[in-house]
Amino acid sequence: MELVIYKPNESDLIQAIEFNHEEIKAELTIQLKKYENLVYSESSIKEAKTDRATLNKFKDAIENRRKEIKKACLKPYEDFESKVKEIVAMIDKPIMAIDTQVKTFEKMIKDEKLDGIKQVYADRVGDLAQLVPFDKIYNARWLNATYKGTDIEKEIIDLFARIDNDLRVIAELQSEYELQIKDAYLQNFDLAAALQEKTRLEEQAAKMAEYKRIQAERQNAIKPTPVVEPEPTPPVTETQKPEQTKTEPIYMLDFRVWGTREQLAGLQNYLKANGLKYGKVE
Repeated sequence: MELVIYKPNESDLIQAIEFNHEEIKAELTIQLKKYENLVYSESSIKEAKTDRATLNKFKDAIENRRKEIKKACLKPYEDFESKVKEIVAMIDKPIMAIDTQVKTFEKMIKDEKLDGIKQVYADRVGDLAQLVPFDKIYNARWLNATYKGTDIEKEIIDLFARIDNDLRVIAELQSEYELQIKDAYLQNFDLAAALQEKTRLEEQAAKMAEYKRIQAERQNAIKPTPVVEPEPTPPVTETQKPEQTKTEPIYMLDFRVWGTREQLAGLQNYLKANGLKYGKVE
């Protein structure tokens, strides 16, 4: 069955529309010559408006004729197009019915294949069920007709073997950040990314410890530490009482000093001369 054109024959269809194209062009070339470089003055604006109206009238006449010819040419085609679309609609009706059945069948096949894949997962997941849910490993391409069930099963088995081995490696690190490292690994089952997270956490902890150490040093440098006064000695008789001076509380102050060698030597001499005890800050 094919669409056959009875009338007109294809050779009789409009091949070209011939009209006095060259004649109009030649005449316009002469008529429009006077408008080249024409400049209207204030006194000739009325004439400019008349010229514009004349040219617009001729242009509109040409355009209207073009539209008439277009409509005449399209009329038989529009009738032809309407009838062809009617035929196409008749064909589309059974196509849609068949398409619905085909898609329903394909969905049934995919659902059966998906159930089989889920069963393979359930048989192989073991202790990893809580850490590795099915949706985390599911690959939509597995449902393609060209993807064999044996290949899918092998992929799942290999994946679980790799995950189990990688988690064992993480546990053997005995890191205080083991839970965070595992969480990073389980995002995409990427051991390299998990180890990078371990390094990041350790560096972060080291920076925090250093920050706390510096803060503690600063606080100790400005906070005097009182020294516990010794227990008072028992009273003695007037004849036994040695010559004593009044004891004052002693304080300890930790600080750092920056200076030249000569300045630091002078400070040391001053401390000695005034009986001040000093020593290295641990």
